Amino acid sequence: MLINSIGFWIFFAVVILVYYMIRNCRWQNAWLAIASLVFYGYVSIRLLAFFIVIIGLFYVLAIGIEKKLTQSATIARWLKVAGVGAGVGVLIYFKYLNFFIAEFTALLTGMGFAVNTGTLNIIAPLGISYFTFKLISYIVDVANEKIQAEHDVVKFTAFVAFFPTLMSGPIDRATTFLPQLGQLRKLLPGNISDGSLRILWGFFMKACIADRIAPYTDAVFNNISHHNATSIALASVLYLIQMYTDFAGYSHMAIGVGRLLGLTVTENFKQPLFAVNGGDFWRRWHMSLSFWLRDYIYIPMGGSRCSSLRSYFNVMVTFIACGAWHGASWTYIIFGAHHGLWVIVSRIMKVPRERLESRHGLLKHSTWFKSLRIVINFVVCCVGAMYFRANSMAHIVVAWKKWLSSDWGMPYLEATVPLFTFGLLSILIMIYKEHRDEYGGKALFMHSSHRTMRLVCIAATIVFIVLTGALESNSFIYVQF
Repeated sequence: MLINSIGFWIFFAVVILVYYMIRNCRWQNAWLAIASLVFYGYVSIRLLAFFIVIIGLFYVLAIGIEKKLTQSATIARWLKVAGVGAGVGVLIYFKYLNFFIAEFTALLTGMGFAVNTGTLNIIAPLGISYFTFKLISYIVDVANEKIQAEHDVVKFTAFVAFFPTLMSGPIDRATTFLPQLGQLRKLLPGNISDGSLRILWGFFMKACIADRIAPYTDAVFNNISHHNATSIALASVLYLIQMYTDFAGYSHMAIGVGRLLGLTVTENFKQPLFAVNGGDFWRRWHMSLSFWLRDYIYIPMGGSRCSSLRSYFNVMVTFIACGAWHGASWTYIIFGAHHGLWVIVSRIMKVPRERLESRHGLLKHSTWFKSLRIVINFVVCCVGAMYFRANSMAHIVVAWKKWLSSDWGMPYLEATVPLFTFGLLSILIMIYKEHRDEYGGKALFMHSSHRTMRLVCIAATIVFIVLTGALESNSFIYVQF
């Protein structure tokens, strides 16, 4: 039941209708928890029992940690370790066990041993990467006394299983989400307006851009050896835009649905295409994940409060973990290492860049110098997008061989009329809006101070989506994680 499908919106209409008929906070939470578990069961009924058990396990663990904090710090610490270990163990079993078996088999076979291990028929639970990180951060925050353990199991279930963010995030924190569930939510005009606009813009990004780009990038990356360097470079550029509009489109819709329910969901993107370096990019891209990695891996390892070499090591470990979070494939590890290296290079270049800017005062406030930095960062991220999308390490090697050879020429252009007409126009509209959001306030369309103009722009956006968008309810890239 994808968030861009008719089935989801029929389900949501029933949920919100009953939700606002309830005049008691606890019963609202109960209805939200029931709806979320029904949603999970509809998508993955075989794993619903497992999901409920995991919620119960972390609910009990957190209460145990809270009790032991005043009685025995050692036991509390071991309970925290058990909670983190359980979360990591679940991820390893469901997402990486087959990968480890395959790699181990390949290693032994390469050494001359006859091995026939096969693979296990492991079905990864829906949204496992998101709810496990949500639960791990909750356990750690309780152990570090940043939040009290939640004793209301219904409220806790509503937090963990919150259906708009269950499949693809954002990854909410208990410190910000649970307090909202402690208050009665009312249907407010501001929430209706803001939530609906976020949903509409999410649909625009998904249907008019991401799904228009997908046929081209699929055609190139699924047959990479048959395409020249130009086509691969163009597909890499387009895939970065596709990744962004696909995932940000989902995030906008999830945030909008949350807003309609009177709840504030964590922001996930902040104009990442205008980032000037690696660190800036990850402060804007998939922020709920990048800040989670910062707070629960990078900082506990020492962060930047250590020697430069040690901080660079911390960065690489964090970004390799980021790559591994996405899936069991060496291509994701390379993706993470690539971005980790770019963050390190950005840090190393900070001092000479600042010296250059101080020596030539105009550079610091120069539009062209900042634009150059944005373009360089964009190109580096496009290479990272190629790693992310590549079907295998062999395909990454093929791409680099073609880029380093003379295999340049006219790009693949067959069956791309919708992309280079409607898709390109939609990309330009998005860039204009994001440029306004970055530098000059909200874009006027859908946010005009004049009610009539605002309604006209909203109607025009809906018509544009219907006429030019791909309305087949295609899946989202990040649903697989």
